[in-house]
Amino acid sequence: MIDRSKMKKVLLIGALLLPAVMISQAMYAQSKSASKDLDPEPEFVGGKPELQKYIDANLNYPEKAKSAKKEGVVYVSFTVTETGKITNAKIVRSVGMGCDEEALRLINEMPVWKPGKEDGVVKALPVVIPISFRL
Repeated sequence: MIDRSKMKKVLLIGALLLPAVMISQAMYAQSKSASKDLDPEPEFVGGKPELQKYIDANLNYPEKAKSAKKEGVVYVSFTVTETGKITNAKIVRSVGMGCDEEALRLINEMPVWKPGKEDGVVKALPVVIPISFRL
């Protein structure tokens, strides 16, 4: 048979410890999240302005799309390796009429990027960028 006074003490201690355990877990989760926020994402050398300059200078609007007055935004996903090389380029959102193929060509011919980090370690990480086709 369980002594009621011992049971009350155990429950009281448990009730007092539960908030402390929950707070410590929340603080750990926040510190993990904060360290992720400090890890740099993969980046085109020179940042977004230089990436846009590269796209503007190298994009060849497909004749088929131009003739049909087709416009839109192609989203391309790819991986930036630990050395900054672009791999596994894929269309995430298509426009068609040759725009997808042109977006892939543009991505696959990109210069090396600055690799990103995860938990302080340089890793191959995914990136998704939009490429606009506007007449």
